[in-house]
Amino acid sequence: MIVVRNREVQDRWLLELQLWVVSQGITSWLIDLCPYEECRVAGIVDRLVIDPTMSLIRAFVNDGTGSVVADWAIRRPTPELALCPGRAVVLEGIAGVEINGLVLHEPSFETVSFPEVA
Repeated sequence: MIVVRNREVQDRWLLELQLWVVSQGITSWLIDLCPYEECRVAGIVDRLVIDPTMSLIRAFVNDGTGSVVADWAIRRPTPELALCPGRAVVLEGIAGVEINGLVLHEPSFETVSFPEVA
């Protein structure tokens, strides 16, 4: 019984996430993101990695259909640190191709509120 309830809650949350993403004026779902084209995407930050050896901040963003990595060079001030896991974000930039998939290099970003799902 509990597994079914958790699955229903998860499905409802994914639906709410996808509806919210569309309301943010996206140009593409993350699953349909094309390389080398200007894009506006939105999603929830899954993970934030700070790599001082490569001097990079990487945010892994998911919109319920797929995921993308956004990276920025570490510099001061560092507004990208606001992208903690669970935070909703809208990214604008050009997707490049790397070995592990598409990456948005130095995209502009905006943290936004995502409505809670009951």
